[in-house]
Amino acid sequence: MSLQGSRALPDQKSWKDLGLPDIRDIDTRLLIYAVRELPGASSLTAAWEQVATGFGLGHGLEAVLIETPYVPILVKREHLLHTVEKRSNARERFTEFARDTLTRPFEIWRASYDDTSFRLSFIGAYNARYQMLVVVHVERGNVLWNFMNCDKKGLNKHRHGELLYRRHR
Repeated sequence: MSLQGSRALPDQKSWKDLGLPDIRDIDTRLLIYAVRELPGASSLTAAWEQVATGFGLGHGLEAVLIETPYVPILVKREHLLHTVEKRSNARERFTEFARDTLTRPFEIWRASYDDTSFRLSFIGAYNARYQMLVVVHVERGNVLWNFMNCDKKGLNKHRHGELLYRRHR
């Protein structure tokens, strides 16, 4: 999740400091159910196109704004390629999770990085095997930077910084 070696600063407030529940202990009624995992693509180019289409970047469209509960997020076709480059991960399968996480996040955190930049971490909590982290680069214009699927325990590691939004109370 790094940009040329940049890393989140240690010792930022976390979900534990704020007395929030572990994602693994969240009442299932607060989790989202209706998101599907897509089939994997047959090639890098097909995966890139699948992700671009999933974010509303139809043929010839290079960027789109997606409204979130916090700020609009800019999705650029050029920044989506690196999300699918590691073909063994087949992240294109989780495009609907990523888009849904932007529009219906469980939480949004603003994390400080050692290069003096900030990232927004959109946390997607689902009643499913996979959870979603969507990373937005603030200094580059609130642009979608990356997304990844993980388990609930792994998602807790990204719940740090300044809590900007939460769907639950």
